[in-house]
Amino acid sequence: MGRSLVRYFVVKQSRILRLLSVEVACVVIALVCATEAQASTTLNGPLTLNGAVDYALGHNATIAQRFAAVHQAEDNLARQRLVAFPTVNGSLQSALSKSANFGGSFQIIGLAQNQVFSQNTAQISTNYNLQSGGFALLALASARAQLAGTQADLANAEDQLATSVTNAFYTVVQKQAIVAVDETDVAYQSALVEAAKVKERAGVAAGVDVLRAQVAQVKSRSTLAGASADVDTARENLAQLIGTSLDTVFTFPKEISQPPLPKQPVADLETMALRTRPDVKSARESVFAATYVRRGFDRELFPQVQIGAAFGNQFSPTTVQFNPVTGQPLPRQGTPGFWTLTATSSFTLPLVDYGARHFERVNDDAQLASAQTNLESTSVQAQADVRQSYRSAQTALEQVDYANEEARLGTESARIAQLQYAHGIIALSDVLLAQEQSITAQSDFVNARVSYVDAVVKLRISLGIYDARSAVADLR
Repeated sequence: MGRSLVRYFVVKQSRILRLLSVEVACVVIALVCATEAQASTTLNGPLTLNGAVDYALGHNATIAQRFAAVHQAEDNLARQRLVAFPTVNGSLQSALSKSANFGGSFQIIGLAQNQVFSQNTAQISTNYNLQSGGFALLALASARAQLAGTQADLANAEDQLATSVTNAFYTVVQKQAIVAVDETDVAYQSALVEAAKVKERAGVAAGVDVLRAQVAQVKSRSTLAGASADVDTARENLAQLIGTSLDTVFTFPKEISQPPLPKQPVADLETMALRTRPDVKSARESVFAATYVRRGFDRELFPQVQIGAAFGNQFSPTTVQFNPVTGQPLPRQGTPGFWTLTATSSFTLPLVDYGARHFERVNDDAQLASAQTNLESTSVQAQADVRQSYRSAQTALEQVDYANEEARLGTESARIAQLQYAHGIIALSDVLLAQEQSITAQSDFVNARVSYVDAVVKLRISLGIYDARSAVADLR
C-alpha cells in the first residue's frame, strides 16, 4: 500500500513537471518571438524623430554607463540608510531533534532512552548603532550628493544626445528641402534655355545667350546631384549616430516644425530652471553634504551607543515540567513571551592626533567654500543658459519671418525677371542674377526654420523640466 502510494505520487509529479516544461517552453518561445518582432520593428522603422531619440537613448554606451552609475549610487544610498537608521527584523525559528540510544540510566536493563525536543520561536528585533557625532548622517548626506551628481550626469548625457539626434534629423530635412529648391531651380533654368532659343530663332538675341543659359542649366543640375547625395549622407550619419543600421528607414516631415516659444517671462523661466535643473540640484546637494561634514568636525568627542531590543514568544510542546512532590506533570500555563533590551556606550578621547583634527577642520572649511562657489557658479550658468537660449530662440523666430519674406520676394523677382527677358526688356545676366538671389533666399529660409527648431530644443533642455524624450515630443 505504501509503495503503491509513493509510486502514484512519483508518476503524478513527473507528469506535472512535463506539462510545466511544455508550458515554460511555450512562454519562452513567445517571449523570444515578441522580442524579435519588437527588435525588427525598432530597427527597420520607419523611425520618426521621437523614435530615433528613443532608440539612441536605449543603445548608447555612454547613456548605459551613466544609467548604471545612477543605480550604483542608489544602492549605495540604500546601504547608508541601513547604517544611519535602525533596522527592524522579524524572524521565525523552528528546532526539532530526536534521538534514541542505550546510554543513560536505562542501559543496565537494555532499554532505549528516547529523547524528543521541539521548540518554536517568533520574534521582532531591532538594532541601532547610534554615533552621537552624526558620522552615519554625514555618510548619508554624501551618498545623496553622489546620487544627485550621477543623476545630473545622466540627464546631461541624455540632453546632449537628444540635441545631437534632433540636429542630425533636421539636417536631413534641411537637405531634402534644399533638394526641392534645387529641383525648382533646374526647372527654372530649363525654361530660361527654351526662352533663349526662341529669342535666338526670332533674331532678337545672340547665340551667346543660349550658351550662357545652358551653362546655368548644367550648373543647376550639378548642384541638384550634389544635394541629393548630401541627403543620403545625412541619413546615414543619423543612423550611425543613433546606433542602428545604415539602411534604416526614417519618416521625415515634409514641412519643418515651428514650435511655439514659452509664454512665461524670462525671469520666471530662470526661477524654474534653478528649481528643476539636475546640475543645480546636484550642486545644492553637495553644499548640503559639505555643511553636514563641517558640522560633524568634532564627532570624535561624542560617545558611540549600540542599542538593541527584541520581543516575541517561544513554545516547546515536548518540554514537560513535573511536580517535585507528586512527580506528576504540571499543566501548561500558556505560551511564554520574552523581551530583551541592551544598550552599550563607549567613549574614546583622542589625546594625540599629530594635527589630524586641525587639518580636517581646514579641509572641511575648504570643501564647504568650494561647494558653495560651485553652487553659485552653476546657478549663474543656468540663468545664462535660459536667458541666452530664449534670446536665441526669439532671434531665430524673427529671422524665420524675415527669411520667409525674403524668399517670397526673391521668388517673385525671379519670375518677373524671366517674363521680362522673354519680352526683351532685360538682359540674360539680369535674369540669372535674380534667380541666384532667389535660390539663396529660399535656402536661407530653410536654414532659418531649422535653426529655430534647434534653438527651441536647446531652450527646453536648459529649463530642466523636459527630459530628452519630452523635449522633442511635439516636433514633426
